[in-house]
Amino acid sequence: MVLKPVSLFLTILLLASGCARLPQNAPLVSTDQRTGYRFQNTTSPTNSSDLLLMLAFSGGGTRAASLSYGVLEELARTQVGAMGTQHRLLDDVDIISSVSGGSFTAAYYALWGDRIFSDFEPQFLKKHVQTDLLLRVLAPWNLVRLASPGFSRSDLAAEYYDHLLFKGATFGDLMARRGRPFLCVNATDIAFGARFEFTQDEFDLIRSDLSQFPVSRAIAASSALPMDPTPVNLKNYSTEHAEAKPEWI
Repeated sequence: MVLKPVSLFLTILLLASGCARLPQNAPLVSTDQRTGYRFQNTTSPTNSSDLLLMLAFSGGGTRAASLSYGVLEELARTQVGAMGTQHRLLDDVDIISSVSGGSFTAAYYALWGDRIFSDFEPQFLKKHVQTDLLLRVLAPWNLVRLASPGFSRSDLAAEYYDHLLFKGATFGDLMARRGRPFLCVNATDIAFGARFEFTQDEFDLIRSDLSQFPVSRAIAASSALPMDPTPVNLKNYSTEHAEAKPEWI
């Protein structure tokens, strides 16, 4: 039997769909509070020692990203401190905790700093992100990939966010900046309906190394609806290691 070119092409695509799978989150060799992306391991010479400034960016799609962007702009305009030693209030921010739409702004600023004020608006806020995502879902080659049980719409979204904003950055890159603000991206653990944060403290519980985890996948998890049938999957390695839970649990 000789397959026609179109039939042969479709057959190859179907076979490829069975191989569409993203790499798993990396296992952690051992836990150490002195290493990893944790608040106590991030420092900044400019932050005030007697002030803890935290920002919380909520969800709500592009509107939430725009609102949180406006907050950063206003903090950058606000000068604080004694005359002669004034600095931006933005430079005193220690932690940004975010979810969904707010996570795009928070992660971009945590990674790229003041670059956000020159390119975040044209690269994200004024782009038709939802339309672009829908077109990617409907693309024939992606329909084939989405037919695989190892690849979901959230995985496709993570790829798009990485291309658009994060350029392959991982939480290890955030750690390399050695400064504030500390980024706490929040998502929902659909197994328990509980909050899940992308910090090494949380990843310790599943014995996984956050430093190798792409920021774009954390954002995809944060911006996915809890009832969306295509979650970002994480492998739990803790079943392979019998250890007591940390005291803060």
